[in-house]
Amino acid sequence: MNHIKFLTRCLQLANYGRGATAPNPMVGAVIVHEGIIIGEGYHKKAGQAHAEVLAIQDVREPHLLKESTLYCSLEPCAHHGKTPPCCELIAKNDIPHVVIATNDPHDKVDGKGIQYMKSKGIFVELIDEQRIYQKLNSAFLTNKIKCRPHFTLKWAETASGHMDKIRGASEPALSISGPVAAIKTHQLRSRVDGILISSKTAGRDLPALSTRYWSGPNPVPVILLSKEHPLDSNWLASLDVKPILIGENVRDEEGIVADPRQPEQWLRQLLEHNMHHILVEGGSSILQFFISNGLADEVHRYTSTWTILDGITAPKYNLFHSSTHLGEDRYDRN
Repeated sequence: MNHIKFLTRCLQLANYGRGATAPNPMVGAVIVHEGIIIGEGYHKKAGQAHAEVLAIQDVREPHLLKESTLYCSLEPCAHHGKTPPCCELIAKNDIPHVVIATNDPHDKVDGKGIQYMKSKGIFVELIDEQRIYQKLNSAFLTNKIKCRPHFTLKWAETASGHMDKIRGASEPALSISGPVAAIKTHQLRSRVDGILISSKTAGRDLPALSTRYWSGPNPVPVILLSKEHPLDSNWLASLDVKPILIGENVRDEEGIVADPRQPEQWLRQLLEHNMHHILVEGGSSILQFFISNGLADEVHRYTSTWTILDGITAPKYNLFHSSTHLGEDRYDRN
């Protein structure tokens, strides 16, 4: 039987839950009888039924479960949380064969679901090439394995490698990327929990940090403070979402009391503020700081066709693996 075909359907289903499942992963499941999908489901929201449960409930002829294979994009859970363990439900329904795309690193699962099903006589297969399926839940995996938020870095630069011109305090930032790249940026914003900038960028650019070019919620602004660049109170009041401030003189109700230059002081605390996936947008020094500290989990770079003689140098990063075009801009990803 073609496992890839049905696991791909699991990925398609799981993506329907994007943006609604955190802190849980996105999961899709299908049940196959003699090569035909007879049930499918996906995890729609944290606290609600898991994908495997919905797939089993979707089967119109339950007697076929005893002759079927369940495909799942992530290892079925093995613990009692807001919902019962999926591995127990699978065994209860006498499903004889389970194919799993990738392990669940959650300390309450982490192989326990597979072990339980095998103990009940279920033939469990974990595919060898898991990387493509792990990408689906890259943020979840970072949260569980590295105990910190997943960081996506994004910037635009000129063909000469500059992010901005040398400008005065009242001059606007250089507009580098085109309209298609702007739409892509707002799509990225709609898929994260927070958007991180420095107080220097906030003070100079007064950015909206919104998803105005895409349908979706505005991310929570996360601002690294510095004494040299105090925040503009009118700008703060204009934000649609209350920001999380990170600084040594921050009040507890404002955010996180920590040295912004020491990420080990505030990374784990961001998870406690439900910041599981954060988009880092600026400026060049902050972006390079994340790259140098090994925090660049995903990187998106737009490069325009034009050059400038002098300006703010873009971050140095050379681990891009894919390249395409968004309008006239080259679009690189790691």
